[in-house]
Amino acid sequence: MNRILKYSFLTGLIFIIACNKKESPVKERILLPVVNTIHPVKGNIQENKQLNGQIIYLNKTIITAPLTGYVTKVNTLIGNYVNKGDLIFKIQTSENKALQNTKILKSIDYGKTSLYANAYGYINSLNVTDPGVYITEGTAMATIVNDKDLIVQVNSPYEYSKLIAKNKNIHIELPDKSILAASYYKTINLVDPVSQTQKIYFKLKKHKILPENLNVIVDFTAEAKNNSVLLPKEAVLTNETEDQFWVMKIINDSLAVRVPVKKGLEENGKTEILKPILTGKDLIIIKGAYGLSDSTKVKVEQP
Repeated sequence: MNRILKYSFLTGLIFIIACNKKESPVKERILLPVVNTIHPVKGNIQENKQLNGQIIYLNKTIITAPLTGYVTKVNTLIGNYVNKGDLIFKIQTSENKALQNTKILKSIDYGKTSLYANAYGYINSLNVTDPGVYITEGTAMATIVNDKDLIVQVNSPYEYSKLIAKNKNIHIELPDKSILAASYYKTINLVDPVSQTQKIYFKLKKHKILPENLNVIVDFTAEAKNNSVLLPKEAVLTNETEDQFWVMKIINDSLAVRVPVKKGLEENGKTEILKPILTGKDLIIIKGAYGLSDSTKVKVEQP
């Protein structure tokens, strides 16, 4: 009986060993990261700067009251265009008003005065809008602005002053997104002690009437280069602190290697690569490079 049990045990053990030897290991299928690539190109690129600006009028004429009294006539409205010599106001002194019905003033009319526009332009402010208002001598009653002297003013960092002064490519963006061409006019030789900015004036190349104090954006070219090596912005990777940049370059058909780069100008989704020198034959990953380690095998998908 013992012999039979021993024989059965040995037979089973041999069978298990034989079965294990016959089993072949299943190789796991390795899936390679799929990437899209692009070749560097050469082209022109420029970097633009933007500053906040404001519409102002340089030439303003303030109409002031030459005497104390009552306004008897207001002959204009705010926003009206006036010609030089147009009647704007009439003023009557208190004394004249008190004596206006007496015999004294029948032959002599004094204590009344008329104010005329002494410049061409628009009524930009009107402090007295209705007759009957009592005013004192020297009161500012209205302001006439010459619409031909419209300028755009920016408070610019000092380091931009020389760059702006010789810039030929200046555009003004209005709040409604319309764009107007402008040219450099002058720089005020004074720096704000707190902000360290300088007032710079621009003039529109084509005359347009705009409201004073309107906020605008002044866009100008800071730097321009020709025949630069360019890559799409998404092909250039960076770290969290954005002080290191690199691209993933394909070598030997399927190996992605990390190549540190030095960036130059950026414009409309394009990035200039200063170093190293890339050529049109290089294959750079544009999609799928995020998170790839150096020297990673990849599958290049044809566009």
